[in-house]
Amino acid sequence: MINRGLFGGGAAHLGKSARTRARLMDAAVRLFARDGFEAASVNEIARLADVANGTFYVHFRDKDAIGSEVALAIARNVTRQLDEAMAGVDDAVDRTSMATRRFIDLACSEPDWGHALLRALWTFRGLRESVVGPLRSDLQRGVDQGVFDVEIDDMLIDTFASMVMGGLFARLAGDSGADAGARVAELQLRMLGVPAERARAAAWRTLEPVALRLAPLPPTG
Repeated sequence: MINRGLFGGGAAHLGKSARTRARLMDAAVRLFARDGFEAASVNEIARLADVANGTFYVHFRDKDAIGSEVALAIARNVTRQLDEAMAGVDDAVDRTSMATRRFIDLACSEPDWGHALLRALWTFRGLRESVVGPLRSDLQRGVDQGVFDVEIDDMLIDTFASMVMGGLFARLAGDSGADAGARVAELQLRMLGVPAERARAAAWRTLEPVALRLAPLPPTG
């Protein structure tokens, strides 16, 4: 049986059914991070969660169902904390730099979630908009403010997002250190047409450490 993860911790105050569901989701995160979605199986998820296969099907229709729910939960919790961190920040240069750095920092603060998110973004294409939607808005903000000299299209969005994913992968793999986010952010700002001095200042500004937090789960009746 796995140690209680973020889902299990968030469901600790809930009823038995909710705690079992959360335990299955924690097991799925661990397996998706380790083996990828395709290699994971319902049997192994149930075994790792220390429940019977039949119990799995009480909570989820199949592997796709638990995979999409886990992936959406990870993405929503990361983007929620990004929104909180950037509340009141209007400058598009600062917002764009902060979003890249915070995204990587948050995902790396829970490596299993970070690995699972990386793999899920390739498997569940529906996640794309939940992750890049806010990015698109910040890039358009920069164009409107006159600080980004680019055309906002899908090619730019995909390139930008790939840079973030590359930085996250490098850090999770140990190929880059805690400065991965700043390095990626500086490159992104330069790509967007921000002058070198301003890009470097924004990308390397000191940020407070962050850790991923699961949104509070409502009590069950």
